[in-house]
Amino acid sequence: MIKKILLISIACLSSVANAQFRHDYPILCDSTEKIIKSLGNNWKETLIWGGKHISDNSVYSLWTNEKEGTWTLLKMTSEVSCILGTGTDSKIKLGAPI
Repeated sequence: MIKKILLISIACLSSVANAQFRHDYPILCDSTEKIIKSLGNNWKETLIWGGKHISDNSVYSLWTNEKEGTWTLLKMTSEVSCILGTGTDSKIKLGAPI
C-alpha cells in the first residue's frame, strides 16, 4: 500500500510535459518491520544489496522483484526505514556499466 501510493505520486509527477528532474520529492518513512513486510508480502521484493553509511551507521539497501522488474531503495536502521526511491524496469548487470 505504501509503495503503491508512492508509485502513483511519482507517476503523476513524471507525466507532466517537459518535466525536469525533481529534487524536492517526498520521502516516506515508517517502522523498518512494517516496510520490510510490505516489500516481501505485497511486492515480492527481496534484498539484493546493502551497504553501511559512512557517518551514521544506517544501511542503504536495494530490494528487487526480478520477475516483475520492480525495485525499492531504502535507507534504514533497525527501528526506522525510509523509501528513497521506487521504480520499474530493474536490470542487474554484474561487472558491466549500466
